[in-house]
Amino acid sequence: MENLEGKDLRFIEDAVKLLERPSFLVKVSGYLGRPIVYVAEKLPQRAQALIQRGVDKALTSGLRLAVQSMSHEDAVELPSSVAAAKKWAHTITAMGFGAASGFAGGWTLAVELPLTTTLIMRSIASMAQASGFDPRDPQTALEILTVFAYGSPGSKMDNDSDASFYIQRAALDVLIRDGAAFIAGKSATQVMKAIESGGAPRLIELLAKVAVRLNVIAGEKFLAQSLPLLGAAGGAVINGMFNDYYSNIAYYAFGLKRLEARYGQAVVRSAYELAAKRLPRA
Repeated sequence: MENLEGKDLRFIEDAVKLLERPSFLVKVSGYLGRPIVYVAEKLPQRAQALIQRGVDKALTSGLRLAVQSMSHEDAVELPSSVAAAKKWAHTITAMGFGAASGFAGGWTLAVELPLTTTLIMRSIASMAQASGFDPRDPQTALEILTVFAYGSPGSKMDNDSDASFYIQRAALDVLIRDGAAFIAGKSATQVMKAIESGGAPRLIELLAKVAVRLNVIAGEKFLAQSLPLLGAAGGAVINGMFNDYYSNIAYYAFGLKRLEARYGQAVVRSAYELAAKRLPRA
């Protein structure tokens, strides 16, 4: 097995900084010039229900798009520059949705989040293609969706064993593999009907795991966009950050898989864990 090249080692070190310390709320706090603390239990019941409804709709739309992509996405590997251009195009559109949400004070989340999620998934798919992965492959299609499972720091969930990127990914891998076997050869309509009837238990379990994490980020997003005087401009910036947050996670998550295909997972994971140990404690 080859030794890691310097540029690949630097890529792994950068991946650790992002994947072990996701920072959506930190970025938003920096933009607003004041710290924001998100505690789901302190939100009004109406807001909690709104966030959950938005997440459920977003994941339903995301799964439908993932299955449809298996037959409609261009499978040609994208140069990094093209993937980056697509990401920024999607970010600009997402900012438009965020402007509307910011104007309404975040209460349009149940409508806006599924639209934004669809755009983000297209950015994630571009990052996957740039690393040589085919969105038409059932496993890659679900891996694109499960990028939303990599959540934010500071929550209770990040104090458990799922906090490590590799441990969390391993927990999802079995469900992704089983889910991919289920959706292979099926239409989006067939898959959605199976979920509604309870006929796809492993896929339902996968969506539930993703929903737990996405719920936290969506709550942070709602909180930020609900702040007084934020307005449409602030809402647009925050939604741009939201798109950028997941696109960057996808860039490193699929980039690590690309390196694993070359060097082997053991080599890449070892380098990753070593770099993680050198991270300063939060």
